[in-house]
Amino acid sequence: MQSISNTHVVHVVESFAAGCLHAIATICHSARDGIRHSIVHGLRSETPKNFLRLFPDDCCFYYLPMTREIRVTSDIQAIVQLVMLLKRIKPDVVHAHSSKAGVLGRFAAFVLGIPSAYTPHGYAFLRPDISLPARVCYKWIEWIFSHVTNRIVACGAEEYALAQRMTNFSSKITYIANAINCDPLTPLPPEKHGLLTGTCGRFCEERSPHLFAAIASNLQDLSQWIWIGAHEGNAIPTHVQRTGWLDRVEVLRRLASLDVYVQTSSLEGQSLSLLEAMWLGKPVVVTDIPSNRAVVQHGVTGLLGKSEKELVAHVRFLLKNASLRKDMGMAARQYVLKYHDPARCGADYIRLYRTQTGV
Repeated sequence: MQSISNTHVVHVVESFAAGCLHAIATICHSARDGIRHSIVHGLRSETPKNFLRLFPDDCCFYYLPMTREIRVTSDIQAIVQLVMLLKRIKPDVVHAHSSKAGVLGRFAAFVLGIPSAYTPHGYAFLRPDISLPARVCYKWIEWIFSHVTNRIVACGAEEYALAQRMTNFSSKITYIANAINCDPLTPLPPEKHGLLTGTCGRFCEERSPHLFAAIASNLQDLSQWIWIGAHEGNAIPTHVQRTGWLDRVEVLRRLASLDVYVQTSSLEGQSLSLLEAMWLGKPVVVTDIPSNRAVVQHGVTGLLGKSEKELVAHVRFLLKNASLRKDMGMAARQYVLKYHDPARCGADYIRLYRTQTGV
C-alpha cells in the first residue's frame, strides 16, 4: 500500500497561464498533507516569467512543448516525451488540466497504468471561436478519453453538470470548486479619481469582448473603464484603459481599485477573476450563464444579465447607488470566504489523490 507521506501527484498542463495557472498553484499550496506535487507544463505568451514564485518551494517543474490546437506530429512527440518523463519520475497520480493536456496526460497515464484525474477548466467543445466540425470532434475526444480517466474533477457547477450529461460514468465525476488563495492583507488599490468599472482576464472570444465594449460605450459618461490584461490593439473602445499582462500582485491591486466588476463571458469553467473580485468585496455584474449563476446570487452578491440591455441597466444602477455597491460587495466577499476557501479545497484534493492510490 502507498505510504501516506509519499503520494506524488504530477500535474500536466498546456494552458499554463491565467486562471488555470493560479488554480494549480492553489492546489499545490493547499493539498499539502502527505502530498508531493510536480508540474509538467507548456508555455504561453501570457505565462508570467516569475511563475515559480506562485508555487511552494518543494514543487518540481518540467517543461514540455505543447500546442493548444491539434497538431498531429507535435502531439505525438509530446506524448512520447511525456511517457518517457513519467516513467522516469514515477508519479502515483497524474492530474491533467484543460483540454490539450487532458488528452496528452490521460493517454500517457493510461499507457503506464498510472491513475489519472482530469479537470477541464472549461470544455474546449464549448469554445465560440471554433467551427462546428471542430466542436463535434473535440466532444468526441472528450467522450473517448472519459473511458480511460479514473476521475473527472469539475471546477464549477456547470462543468460538473455537463460532465454528468456527456459520459456514462457519473460515479467517476467529482465537483471540487475553484478556491481563492486569500492573502491575509487586501492589496492597497492605486489612487484614482471618479468611479472605475472594469473586467480582468485574457482578451479572447470566450470573454465576449464585443459585449463588454458595448456596455463600456453606453456608460462612459458615468465611469472610467479598464480591462486588466488586455493589450493595446485589442478591439475595445479607446476610452477603455488596457493594462497589458500583469503579475498577480498587480492584478489584485488593480481589481481592488474597481467600483464595479463586469464579466461578459459566454463560456467559463469557474472564473477565478470573478471570484477574486468578489473576495475583494466588489459588486459584480455578469452574464447569466450557468457557471456565473452558480456563484452569483442575483440581487444579493451581484447582478445577472441575459442581454446587453439588461447588463447596461445593471451596471448603471450600481454606479448610481453607492450603498448598494457596498452591501453587495460585502455579501460577495462573505460568499467566497465561505464556499471557496483553499483549506476546504485542499482537503478535498487530498482525499481524491489518496483514493486514487488506495491510501
